[in-house]
Amino acid sequence: MDNSLNLLVLSLAALVGIFGGGLIYWNRRSIGLAVAVPLVVIGLTAAILPWNAGLPAQADASDQWPTLENMSSTFPSEVPVGGFVGSDACIDCHQDNHASWQASYHRTMTQVASPDALMTPLDDVEVSAQGTTFRFQQHKDLSWAEISETGNAASAKLNVPIVMTTGSHHMQAYWFATGLGRMTDLLPIVYIKESQEWVPRNHAFLRPEAPFADDERGRWNAECSACHATNRRERPRGQEGWDTQVSELGISCEACHGPGAKHVQLWRNRSQTNVDVLGDVDDPIVNPASLSHERSSQVCGQCHSINMRTEDLQKLNEHGHGYRAGDDLSDTRLIWQRDVEKIRAFNKKEGLPGAKDDLLPRSFYPDGVTRVTGREYSALVASACHVRGEMSCLSCHQMHQSGSDPRSRAEWANDQLNPVALDDQACLQCHQSDQYGEQHTHHAAGSSGASCYNCHMPHSAYGLLKAVRNHTITSPNLAVDMAAKRPNACNLCHLDQTLQWSATHLDQWYGIESPRFTEDQRTIAASLLWSLKGDAAERALVTWSMGWSAAKDVSGSDWLLPFLAQRLDDDYPAVRLIARNVLREFAGLEGLATTSTSSDLERRQAINDVMTYWAKKHSDVSPNPSLLIDSAGELQQPVIDRLTRQQDKTIVDLAE
Repeated sequence: MDNSLNLLVLSLAALVGIFGGGLIYWNRRSIGLAVAVPLVVIGLTAAILPWNAGLPAQADASDQWPTLENMSSTFPSEVPVGGFVGSDACIDCHQDNHASWQASYHRTMTQVASPDALMTPLDDVEVSAQGTTFRFQQHKDLSWAEISETGNAASAKLNVPIVMTTGSHHMQAYWFATGLGRMTDLLPIVYIKESQEWVPRNHAFLRPEAPFADDERGRWNAECSACHATNRRERPRGQEGWDTQVSELGISCEACHGPGAKHVQLWRNRSQTNVDVLGDVDDPIVNPASLSHERSSQVCGQCHSINMRTEDLQKLNEHGHGYRAGDDLSDTRLIWQRDVEKIRAFNKKEGLPGAKDDLLPRSFYPDGVTRVTGREYSALVASACHVRGEMSCLSCHQMHQSGSDPRSRAEWANDQLNPVALDDQACLQCHQSDQYGEQHTHHAAGSSGASCYNCHMPHSAYGLLKAVRNHTITSPNLAVDMAAKRPNACNLCHLDQTLQWSATHLDQWYGIESPRFTEDQRTIAASLLWSLKGDAAERALVTWSMGWSAAKDVSGSDWLLPFLAQRLDDDYPAVRLIARNVLREFAGLEGLATTSTSSDLERRQAINDVMTYWAKKHSDVSPNPSLLIDSAGELQQPVIDRLTRQQDKTIVDLAE
């Protein structure tokens, strides 16, 4: 077949595949991914592999595989505009800062999917989940995923090229080329770093279990790129897909310091002429540390907030977001708080669609406290320490590791905390230590209960299979926390105590009035009420806390085993994963064999394994009615069953 005829056949295949597969793809909620994906892949692969058309028959097979460079037109391109020059321009003068940024997870937020960018090798790997099998192979420097229906040898099998990654801290997602310009699509499985396993993407987030159903085509171009890249321009092209450009993939130097072209030129001129050419000209580069606490925090808030962009769409596509470090963020963003009417009024004024009411409970507790991680700025600006004081993101975090910091780069990069923020010294920058000793904490100095963080920034926010410290700084108040369906700081540490116990101490120590309690709340440990009858968010938070070392030291841990075992069969896959991870911390359960996709039989076997382990351990557990352990040391199973039947089935789908 000559080249022209070959190309014609491929073009027809592309049209048929894209049209037929696309129709199914858009409606795959009803028929499942296993049928939809292969059809889409047939069309898209035919569209993006035209170089195979003219290969001579005797060509070496290895020559047929493209490289990442060959595929560069199929994923967002790095095109610095508007004064952006890229992070490489910073190396000569700022080697130490560039090195620490290089080691940060900001840099690797989005990367071209070269072998060294992958969290796990994508070569000779097979993953099966939800009726679909993914077989990964690497050819040259490019990995491919062959997608087919599990157990069906006759199902369509075609490769998609993995061209881009998102994430490198906790998990990594993989984007493949679609052949529609620079538009990418997302594999429905992700790799979890801590447990070194593949899971369906919707299992890695706190949402109801569902089959592969989300349509992610173009999502990175339209949404993720806003915060997972620097100075993005969406540039939609209708039926041609997207021509998305960014100044740099990942979060680069200029995302926090502003465009660097003028700064580089000024100092280059000065160096070349050996004359102070700056004169009265201000260096335009921004150091967030020199800004006010409001403006420096807004640099972080451009991404770490729940916000709505208020700029003209055409301007966004041509020039990128108008916000630059040092600007007032409110000029180009509406920072959401839980104020529906304010959002609706703004939308009406701007002629925008109605407020996404469903996003509010997915992001905030009913009292306005932020409930998800990654949105710390929205939490900070609701805190008195920021509103009435001068607390900023930089009060605790540092974007470049200092030379005097004894930690390894990896330790620092985990949360990018300033050494002063590793303990209460962060709070003592403003508060006087003599006012906040044992007479204030009512806990022994140096204990976990004396930590400012544990009382005022408890692990009541959620994200990425973890409970995280809430950045809305509050004080424990059971009436407030209960009304918001939010686990309180006291019982997230004292897992073995009741709500009544915590309320009594708060009343005695601080005069905080106790709310009314039910009989269960007076007599059963709060952690068990959250675990057995709470909604999915409460179950996730308390299950993680059952593995928190500070809580286990205070409350003991062996008694937790039966309740953790029950969460292995939770309706929500994320809760199952958290429970499994916590159980694996117990000596003897490190190899507990269950995943979020385990069958009912496999889950029951894992639960039996834990209960067999418990049978050997529970003789050491003292009878305790509040822990549902009777005088004979046995579980009060009828009470456990009753509480389980009362479980809150409210749908939870957090906007992580």
